[in-house]
Amino acid sequence: MNTLYLSAASNVEWLESVFAPLLEHDGFIRTLWHIFCQVRDAGGGSHIAAGIFRSDYMLHLLDTSSEKTASLKQVEMNTFSCAGACHAETVVNMHRHLAKVADASKPIGKRSLPSLVEATESTDGVVRTLRAAHKAYKTPPTDRQTCILMVVQPWNFNIADERPIEYGLWEGDVPCYRCEWPDVLSSTRLLDNGMLLYTPTTTSEAEIEVSVVYYRAGYDEAEYLTDAGRQTRLRLEMSKAIKCPDVLGHLAGTKIVQQALAEPGNVKEFLPQEKAKDVQAVFMSMQNLDTLASELEARGKALDEDTVRDQVLKPNLEGGGYNFYGTEILDHLDHMPRREWCKFTIMQRIEPPPNIHGLLLLDGGIYHGPVVAELGVLGGVVWRRGARGTLGLMRNEMAGFTFKTKPKGVNQLNVVRGYGCFDCPRLD
Repeated sequence: MNTLYLSAASNVEWLESVFAPLLEHDGFIRTLWHIFCQVRDAGGGSHIAAGIFRSDYMLHLLDTSSEKTASLKQVEMNTFSCAGACHAETVVNMHRHLAKVADASKPIGKRSLPSLVEATESTDGVVRTLRAAHKAYKTPPTDRQTCILMVVQPWNFNIADERPIEYGLWEGDVPCYRCEWPDVLSSTRLLDNGMLLYTPTTTSEAEIEVSVVYYRAGYDEAEYLTDAGRQTRLRLEMSKAIKCPDVLGHLAGTKIVQQALAEPGNVKEFLPQEKAKDVQAVFMSMQNLDTLASELEARGKALDEDTVRDQVLKPNLEGGGYNFYGTEILDHLDHMPRREWCKFTIMQRIEPPPNIHGLLLLDGGIYHGPVVAELGVLGGVVWRRGARGTLGLMRNEMAGFTFKTKPKGVNQLNVVRGYGCFDCPRLD
């Protein structure tokens, strides 16, 4: 899956054809695409990019009357500011510890640990990828120290999923500094040769050369509403620092790209036939609500009270909590000008097995009942873009997993926003 999305992110002509219908009405896509064009036309940026990707899957019943028809289907592909690696590792370790404690209280002859997954090393997977990107950064030798710059949101309380990565990099002798999105312009300097320099605010150190920009901010549409926000992203992208990921890698993770790749035949443009067949099998039916005649079927699904119950409406935004489900779609589209419908993709709703039960500690108390789980497969990649959209993979590895569970009947699944919990699967 990593290779598929990297190949798509490296094919500018194909991406442009995908985004063309949206550029007039989708301000977020237009802003990011314009930044890419500015960097390309100025000859800026780096030919090397990195990514921490997460491909999310759920079990889907082809026949709701038989759990034997269950297969994995992709919910979405996240290529930008992917969260959850550190939380997932913490929860797996916690569950394994609690299972051992509970088992120790039983008589010796009756002890039997549940079959839990092995401890995940998701945090180290992210650290390894960033360290590899740091080593791949090559400029003419200078006396300056180099560092990874983690760009973060000032209002995001999910710091516990960021700090372990920072600490892991320092432990491996790779300096990593946090810089809040609104402070980037005042804390960095872009030289004529493309070098990005950062001045730490907590020390008296001199300017440090940035080897890698690791984005944990920049995915919220509100961050680009001001000129300062747009100039922040432009400066970072114009630099020779390796971006994790760059703006094309960011755009490749939008729902419109997922929908385009799900169209029959498109995966074969990027993967060998056998791999393309396997990847195509995990896609759900998706269509964009464009005004083209070919998309009238999608609009019909969105407006029909019977068919809309089995659909999910998704915008090209990250951060969770933006989707609309079932009859919510009718109300949402009813209050939106039709010319803006192209900003949304409609996807067939995944039907998970109904008889899986769990125990969750939620904001409202303890929940015990039917649950739905989502598996996120983390990938760490570093790649080089060649001429004419060619792709040179420098690193491509699985970097761990996340596992999230929510009560059945809850539509959204976003732990930070209160929809569900990080979890650990039992394999027995």
